[in-house]
Amino acid sequence: MCTYETFVEEVLKLTNNLGANVIFDSVAGEVTSKSLECLALYGTLVQFGNSSGKPGSFKTSDVHNSCRNIKGFSLGTTRKHDPARLADVAEKVLELFASEKITLPIAKVFDLEEAAQAHKLIETRNYEGKILIKV
Repeated sequence: MCTYETFVEEVLKLTNNLGANVIFDSVAGEVTSKSLECLALYGTLVQFGNSSGKPGSFKTSDVHNSCRNIKGFSLGTTRKHDPARLADVAEKVLELFASEKITLPIAKVFDLEEAAQAHKLIETRNYEGKILIKV
């Protein structure tokens, strides 16, 4: 199993120490620097969230010495400033869901009164799929 604590070693093992060509980081904090440890030369780190609540950091030499690049993406910002950019992708994703070529597994549905239990389950990371709260 690959975790936040082991992903660097796992990625390097799976890539014969070359690193991943693309890494998507929604956590930031320490995960950002760990991601750079296993990002390939000429690779791309896509930063699209900050769920750790801590900023990720890197040195400019981490990027230019290895010809790697870091890109930021925010769905909220794009929806606000350039929603047309999302239209084609959104249509394709909706088609994939409609045809059931992709699904979104639901791990558990909680009533609103059980929001605290839902949060506790999320914190355990001991589930697969989405946790939903029914309002």
